Amino acid sequence: MARRPIERLMASIPLSLLDELYLNLDRDREPWTVHYELRLGMHLDAERLSSAIVTAADTHPLARSRLAPWRFQDRGYDWEIADRLDEVPLRLVVCDDEAALDQERERLFCTSPSLAAAPPFMILLARRADGDSVMLNLHHAAGDGISAARLLLSIARAYAGEDDPIPPLDPLAVHDVRGLAAARSARERTARRRAMLSASWRPIVQPARVARDGGDNRRAYGFESFALSADQSRSLFARHPKSTTVNDVLLAGLAIAIGRWNAEHGRSARPIALSMPVNLRPAEWQREIFSNFASWVTVWVRPRRGEDLDSVVRRVAQSTRVIKRDRLGGMAVDLLLMPSRLMIAAKRWLQNMKTFTASTVVDTASLSNLGTLDPLPPLFDASEMAVWFSPPSQMPLGVGVGAVTLRDRLYVTMRYRHAQFDRAAARRFAELYREVLAG
Repeated sequence: MARRPIERLMASIPLSLLDELYLNLDRDREPWTVHYELRLGMHLDAERLSSAIVTAADTHPLARSRLAPWRFQDRGYDWEIADRLDEVPLRLVVCDDEAALDQERERLFCTSPSLAAAPPFMILLARRADGDSVMLNLHHAAGDGISAARLLLSIARAYAGEDDPIPPLDPLAVHDVRGLAAARSARERTARRRAMLSASWRPIVQPARVARDGGDNRRAYGFESFALSADQSRSLFARHPKSTTVNDVLLAGLAIAIGRWNAEHGRSARPIALSMPVNLRPAEWQREIFSNFASWVTVWVRPRRGEDLDSVVRRVAQSTRVIKRDRLGGMAVDLLLMPSRLMIAAKRWLQNMKTFTASTVVDTASLSNLGTLDPLPPLFDASEMAVWFSPPSQMPLGVGVGAVTLRDRLYVTMRYRHAQFDRAAARRFAELYREVLAG
């Protein structure tokens, strides 16, 4: 649908440090967006869905935002927030088979939503013979993976005619992540300095790269997804070693899959650097607020010959425990403070410098785990359902993995750059990862 300019504005606020970073990371050929998708065993009414999207956007102010005009000499960007959506970015397509569905998904995510007009997302309603798929393409400058899940939950509740309670706080007042990310004690400040010092060798150590296989020069991404069965999921959730988490298992499994894949492709073993988003939201609203609260850390895994999954999980857990204990996820925000004072022209130039430093500063792959999702309304829960989520990736990090748990089943999606894999290779890599997790 075409979108008219929105004239009625209720607020204007600066982009947060994370908003600004993800805006400047966006590229025409490598869009920086969040992919979130519900696969339903039922058909939805398009007009009712459109109304539900408007209702959901009413609940989340930044879901009604657009980027204010800016100049290169400005020192920051602003969001302008509309009173209400004038147009809904919803498109309906009919898919005769799974190949057509795959094609529509790639088409949707080959571009970022325009920020010239609200809202900062696009939604595709893909009609299959046995049900509908609802795909959300969210510009990462406006929100993170938790935001995408929360927006779809609001849409589902509005469609079902259910209440959509939100925390009693102003989402715009908590939008600035600096307070949430800041070290809260002398011990945390010391831990961050120690972590920065220990990472000083990073520019001279090249992490492993996932071996390319059959990729081409097409823009954007392909997708491969799999779900563990209920029994496999329960086994995975229950069998990880004591004092470790499912997230540790997912990270360790991905490192093992990368190591095996690279060995099969004749690559020598190198340290594997896994980028892991960290949710900066406090516990009392950990799954709430449409905004950017996803910082990140790097988890290093050095392969050891003949090591089993549980052994790697224990080593990964040693790293993630320190990250959580010392709140090291806030370090990335700390590092953004100094460049935030530069003009926009300089900030964009700094992101372009990644081209020359990518071999050392860019991680091997990324893994984003949203954890256990809040249940959808019974109207949807009664149908056969799957949920797919994935983060963006830019070469030479050509593999971004997203994981969610819904109704005690684990759903995993790999979004890969076309330069990294062709479809057959992507399926082999995804199957290798599934085999590692399923045991």
